[in-house]
Amino acid sequence: MSTSSGIILVKGGDGATLRLSGTNGAVLSMTGSDGAERLATADEAFTLQLLDGAGEPTRLASSAFSFAHADGHLEWRHPNGLRVGVEVSKDDGGGFRFRPSVDGIPEGMLLEWFDGPQVCIRRDRTLLWPYWDGCEVTDYSQRDEWRPIGYVPRGKGSGSVYPGICQMQFLAAYGEGSGVYFSAVDPRHTPKGVEWERVGGDRVRLSLQTFCGDLDGKSWRPAFHYLLRPYGGGWMEACEIYRDWVRTLPGFDRPPERPEWMRDSPVTLIYPVRGEGIDHGPNPLAPNCYFPFARAMPTIRKYGDMLDSRVMALLMHWEGTAPWCPPYVWPPLGGEEGLAALRDALHARGDLLGVYCSGTAWTQVSCTELGYSRERMFADEGLARWMVRGPKGEIEAAICNGPFAQRFGYEMCVAEEWPTRILEAELLKMGRFGIDYCQFFDQNLGGGWERCYSREHSHPPIPGAWHTDAMLALQARLRKALKREGSDMSIGCEGAAATPFAPNLAFNDGRMWTARVFGRPVPALAFVFHEWTCNFSGNMNGVRDCDPFHRWLACFHNGDMLSLVLGPDGHLSPAWGLPWTERMTERDEEELVSLVRRLNVLRRKYTSFLLEGRMIRPFARCESRPARLSYNAWWKVDFDVREVLTSFWENEAGERIGFASNWRREPSELTVAYPDGRMETHRLAPLETIVLAPGES
Repeated sequence: MSTSSGIILVKGGDGATLRLSGTNGAVLSMTGSDGAERLATADEAFTLQLLDGAGEPTRLASSAFSFAHADGHLEWRHPNGLRVGVEVSKDDGGGFRFRPSVDGIPEGMLLEWFDGPQVCIRRDRTLLWPYWDGCEVTDYSQRDEWRPIGYVPRGKGSGSVYPGICQMQFLAAYGEGSGVYFSAVDPRHTPKGVEWERVGGDRVRLSLQTFCGDLDGKSWRPAFHYLLRPYGGGWMEACEIYRDWVRTLPGFDRPPERPEWMRDSPVTLIYPVRGEGIDHGPNPLAPNCYFPFARAMPTIRKYGDMLDSRVMALLMHWEGTAPWCPPYVWPPLGGEEGLAALRDALHARGDLLGVYCSGTAWTQVSCTELGYSRERMFADEGLARWMVRGPKGEIEAAICNGPFAQRFGYEMCVAEEWPTRILEAELLKMGRFGIDYCQFFDQNLGGGWERCYSREHSHPPIPGAWHTDAMLALQARLRKALKREGSDMSIGCEGAAATPFAPNLAFNDGRMWTARVFGRPVPALAFVFHEWTCNFSGNMNGVRDCDPFHRWLACFHNGDMLSLVLGPDGHLSPAWGLPWTERMTERDEEELVSLVRRLNVLRRKYTSFLLEGRMIRPFARCESRPARLSYNAWWKVDFDVREVLTSFWENEAGERIGFASNWRREPSELTVAYPDGRMETHRLAPLETIVLAPGES
């Protein structure tokens, strides 16, 4: 490290150069060995937030501190005695390490979070944001203003929280082959906001806002560092950096044991047994055409035969208590005998039974089953003491909670014994019954849980690594309990599982399309984790008016197993959450079933790639004509795609393969250029998928 003209110059590995402000320590620029600039100038070096005894926040930026530096150590001092230090050093793999510390926290205050180093990019860069599987952002006006992650009550949104709805703890920005990779190299997976915000001067600030509940006395000295690294390429090359690191973590030395049925690639048939596609209140849900449970068997047999595949009947609104009203769900609607008839009929065919649950929330009253209430029990047993609390003692749930949602209730703190004991007891009822798959952590997006600030619980009053440890311990407890009972039931979550939870949750309800409202979905999660977790294409919640064939083929290329969503009387619905009056046309139904059948033949034929293999960068350059699609979820978005979708895979033996699919109802052309100079032109029929073999190296 050297200083010249008010600039701190740091030399890194592989010819990288970092420049910091000699006035306030902010990151000014970074170049790689190619000399290309990766960054824009940041205004601040860091921001942090303190909470007083009443939970009131005080936010301080680096500009409020005096600054000094020497020999790779940066230090800021505040008049209140707070001291912030950052060690900046060369990373052996290329780039730069930042290791912060905070000392002298004022008496009566708690350090809630630290957001630094602060890194800015130009708005002409493309951003990979690991939100809902992966999102490429190019139009930064697509979302509201940034706000820090914290305790978020109902209706305010929870932001991109890791580990959870954000499944990986890095960001990457790139353009013209020149990229910057910004990550937390944190093997304990401390909760973070993995976010970005628009700032002045045509810049975007990248944020790894980290919670500081793992204090050592009055100091915060994390056992991990942040990495800022130049690299060449785009989103796949950034994912390779993260994947290489993930493979060094406990639990990722080898893929997990999967249930044997996953090798058969069953198609999930997703349907409710109450209601007609709208499941929020105030709206009592009456039994529908799939209840009693065995009434669904003719439909299940029909699709099983048409698909030439095992199927998994994946039930919604099956609970005998009230739909989407955890933690108490058993017995099933109408009693165990009716569900047992469906279970036995499915198993006799070689098919599977799955159920949705609603995660680690607590229900006070149902908005869809009027009269269901746990309010008296909650009061009599003093259960409020086991619920998640905000910094001021607030108690409220954020997901599926409210008069026009599914329930009123709270979030349970899974770091405490009473909630985990109740969750285990409820899960075992399903496991003992012979259910094959339980999406137990539905609404626990990515397998995470809400952050708790309670000062009365056994955990620290600020979220920290303990928060992730608690969810890992719960998942281990549930898996151990099922094994003890002799149950082979698998458990999963809503959305793909976040990094620490991937080895525990091998089969989950994919939500890749949700990222569409902010940018272009990319299979970043599958690129990193497909060897450990193979999700299914999910119930398409929130998606409407978007070409169904593009959606299902994109899920196939994401490596997902396939699913269909049932509407009334055995017909198909375009997506879950739509009223059953919005059904697919007869032609679309027939062609979608035919497409899923053909794709599943490929999944079973190429199991070593599409179940057990890893996604790789293309081994050939593929070109097809551009196309335009509209997507309607919470709002309408138009986006650019190509007529032919492609993906590339490698199995454990090192063999490689590619797939190319025409999602349109008209023929399309694909040009493939191999590294050995070979050129191919393929004319793909409507909805056709072809296999690409690598050329000579």
